[in-house]
Amino acid sequence: MLSLFEVTRFGGIFMSEIIHHNNIRMEIIKIKKQFDLIAKQYDSHRECFIPCLNDYYVRSVSLLKQYKDKALHIADLGAGTGLLTKEMFLLYPEAQFTLIDLSADMLEIAKTRFAGLDNFEYKTADYTDNLPNDCDIICSALSIHHLENEDKQRTYTNIYKSLPEGGCFITLDQFCASSSIVNDMYNGWWMNYIDHSGITPEQKAAWLERKKIDIEVSLEDTIRMLRVAGFTSVECVYSFMKFATVIAIK
Repeated sequence: MLSLFEVTRFGGIFMSEIIHHNNIRMEIIKIKKQFDLIAKQYDSHRECFIPCLNDYYVRSVSLLKQYKDKALHIADLGAGTGLLTKEMFLLYPEAQFTLIDLSADMLEIAKTRFAGLDNFEYKTADYTDNLPNDCDIICSALSIHHLENEDKQRTYTNIYKSLPEGGCFITLDQFCASSSIVNDMYNGWWMNYIDHSGITPEQKAAWLERKKIDIEVSLEDTIRMLRVAGFTSVECVYSFMKFATVIAIK
């Protein structure tokens, strides 16, 4: 039988876990609502918010073909409307694709994008704990920076466990600079670019609202997290100010 001290201690741990779980669920709900609201406009505004869109989504991703000529199963985490999946499909048209996202509305647009193709599966889920275990490539674009840092680490660890030996993870994400001075420079340049991109004040306001859920870490910290997860071959293969592509091989 547990003593009163032990009951109190374990009860405190249990309550702490419940509070942590509830906080995660609240963050997930917040993220889902933000992206459901802008699902239909998401694709048309991408170049207004990502100054290096083609280099980022197309050229940096094409490097994968130098490592894997063929892929059997690819999962896209936080797949949204399928922008990154489209580029992966162009590289590996015969692969089976699983698109995972919290926003059903975003995935509906992805379904339209890939209509008529039978090698696509869609899951409305929190990918931090819902990873397929038979993928040889897992990818993600502009999604993981929404997670709390401990959830980033857990996600990277789960990705490592889900991949086979030789499996590959590629992430295109948004990072802060290690220097706060340089990070302010990045943010100022980025804001100026957006202001001159042709978007409306309403579109900018919606973007600023979405930006409130960003939890950026530095590129260096991300590489460290991936190494802690177990990856030994980790490299930044593309970088432009706050945007970078990292490849990690198991």
